[in-house]
Amino acid sequence: MRYVQFGRTGARVSEVAYGTDNLGNPHGADEETSRQILGTVLDAGINHIDTSDSYSDGNSENVIGKYLEGSGRRHEVFLTTKVRSRVGDGPNDVGASRYHILNGIDESLRRLRTDHVDLYLIHSFDSTTPVEETVRALDDVVRAGKARYVGCSNWAAWQLAHALWVSDVNNLARFECIQSEFNIVRPGLAVETIPLCILEKVAVTAYSPLGAGFLTGKHRPSGAESETKFGARDDARGGSLKRKYFDDYRFEVVEKLRSLAEESGQPMIRLALQWVRETPGVTSPIIGARRLDQIESTLEALSEDAPDDVMSRVREIAEEFARNTPVTYPPQVQAIPAVQAVST
Repeated sequence: MRYVQFGRTGARVSEVAYGTDNLGNPHGADEETSRQILGTVLDAGINHIDTSDSYSDGNSENVIGKYLEGSGRRHEVFLTTKVRSRVGDGPNDVGASRYHILNGIDESLRRLRTDHVDLYLIHSFDSTTPVEETVRALDDVVRAGKARYVGCSNWAAWQLAHALWVSDVNNLARFECIQSEFNIVRPGLAVETIPLCILEKVAVTAYSPLGAGFLTGKHRPSGAESETKFGARDDARGGSLKRKYFDDYRFEVVEKLRSLAEESGQPMIRLALQWVRETPGVTSPIIGARRLDQIESTLEALSEDAPDDVMSRVREIAEEFARNTPVTYPPQVQAIPAVQAVST
């Protein structure tokens, strides 16, 4: 396993992280399987473990905390968790307010059975809370020793830039990382956010580098769906995944990657992950698994690199898709009110 600098910080993290939204999940891995997966991941040298207070209604944090405490491996891990999502029925059980952040970090630390996390992220943008309130609360979390670094997830470039400015002018802990979706068929992060992060030396961790399994080639434009997040779960998230990925343009990319994989003898997983990992400005893709054989096959794909000539063709496929497909911006970007002309 190779290790990379985490943005402008002195920390070093594995070139891939492990995302744990499947751990302790009734649709994912039970506790025993979760323990096996975590052990396999750490044994492979992956030191960055990513979770959230909302994953499996907090049970992901519970499972990780019990494993790390019982195994004595907490010191090996660069541990990330998040706050912002709804975690209860109360009016303040959601958001990026000072109230919710300070309650949230204490609850996460209790479940994780540790006195600090290494990275604490705001899970998505909260338009109802001033950014300065959010940044000041995170600064207090850092000063209290409950988090080493802070950052955000699923923020637009202008929102990240604003937060960096607020922390700069007020001498507060700044966002050292942004975590967002990024893969060959969802490349919008590279339009504005990644260039900003390169300029400001902000780490970029990319979730869904395989498109929640879409880029493994297991789905076809027609026919029965396999038992994945797309087919096994008839819920809002499953529907959202279908809307994001199931169209003719993206299936065309999958078929091109499938053909290249067969021709070159390289696994599709390797091609898709390596494309994300080699994108300038990306610190690490976040891989996931809900079964032990899934994480083992992903680790096998990561055990070596595809040749340069093969990756050149992968980049051509990705660039053609990006040229011919309109960029879809996050809803909060589309929601910015237009500047109104003023008569004088």
